[in-house]
Amino acid sequence: MSSNRRRNTNPSRRANPSEITTPPTETTVRAFRICQLRSQDPNNLSYEERVELWNLENEQFEELVIQPALAYYDRYFQRAPAQTDGGLGWRNIWHRLQHDVAACLQLLRMSLPCFTTLCNMLQTNYGLQPTLNISIEESVAMFLQICGHNEVQKDVGLRFGRNQETVQRKFREVLTATELLACDYIRTPTRQELYRIPERLQVDRRYWPYFSGFVGAMDETHVCVKVKPGLQGMYWNRHDNASLNIMAICDLNMLFTYIWNGTPGSCHDTDVLQMAQQSETEFPLPPSDKYYLVDSGYPNKQGFLAPYRSSRNRVMRYHMSQFHSGPPPRNKHELFNQCHASLCSVIERTFGVWKKKWRILSDFPRYNVQIQKRVVMATVGLHNFIRISNFSNADFADVMTETNNNQNLSMILVTWMQQR
Repeated sequence: MSSNRRRNTNPSRRANPSEITTPPTETTVRAFRICQLRSQDPNNLSYEERVELWNLENEQFEELVIQPALAYYDRYFQRAPAQTDGGLGWRNIWHRLQHDVAACLQLLRMSLPCFTTLCNMLQTNYGLQPTLNISIEESVAMFLQICGHNEVQKDVGLRFGRNQETVQRKFREVLTATELLACDYIRTPTRQELYRIPERLQVDRRYWPYFSGFVGAMDETHVCVKVKPGLQGMYWNRHDNASLNIMAICDLNMLFTYIWNGTPGSCHDTDVLQMAQQSETEFPLPPSDKYYLVDSGYPNKQGFLAPYRSSRNRVMRYHMSQFHSGPPPRNKHELFNQCHASLCSVIERTFGVWKKKWRILSDFPRYNVQIQKRVVMATVGLHNFIRISNFSNADFADVMTETNNNQNLSMILVTWMQQR
């Protein structure tokens, strides 16, 4: 029946748009009155009209200029209210860490005694100071949480009961102190120290005396980084992401002894080594009878011992996975490559522990190039600190257990090859 209803087609009954009016707002009335008063000659205005115009202009200026400026300041510059709970979030976390060893290793990436020693050292030797409401332990814990789990600073603030501005400020303070710690714990060996033969090398029958000139293993790894679109081509690596090419040297104790930090990810390993030798006057170049073990990506020259490479007529196996999944070494060159890869794998294990412990290095980058470079040095220093401190750590223990199993298998293969 609704379709049969007659529509009202009388133009006189339609609504006139001019008749649809909304009540004027206070701003509109004020603006109209100001225009009305300004249109008159100022000399003809009475005293009451002049006072009225002055008041209306002040109200208009406050509404159009002052109030938006104050709102912008409150939104982007005003600090959040001070916390009145006295760090309740951190107190709950601290109570949990003291009674749960696994939670401490998960959150801080180190044991509680190691964490306490680190906090005392950062305060005593490297200038990190507490504030009225935040202790050294809480500041360092927030920094370790960000580096260990690559969490957003806002989420860390919610967990610790702090605002984001406080977390960001403490992150930078601890980062600066940790960089100073890294300068002391990443010790580049002197020339006299390079002449010393590592004790662990002498007692290992697989390598001694065949690799008597070994002073360390050198390799590169990539660390994710965030760059501007115009610079992505420079930092784009073969894994299809932007990164920094980090070249490092380590010893048999899985300690970093040298770091070349900040080369764009598109650079080849040989170019990075060349830049380090030309730019760094203190590059630890080995003596004439010593050498670093390097993989096939580096040149085989004085001071750097690379494995046998495959040629057009002959295929040479090198990686340990090729020996584990295939037959034993078929000749003396593959036997050398197998022992070379086994000894040189210490740098790969060191990189593995380092990146496993600090996920900020391999997950989605949240900081620019300069901050990421500083984070690399800080986490390398923390890696050496944990290793030197002799406190038990599950990451190093797992790697050492796996290494011992691989060493037993390699020893069987070497003995079998020598008996042939």
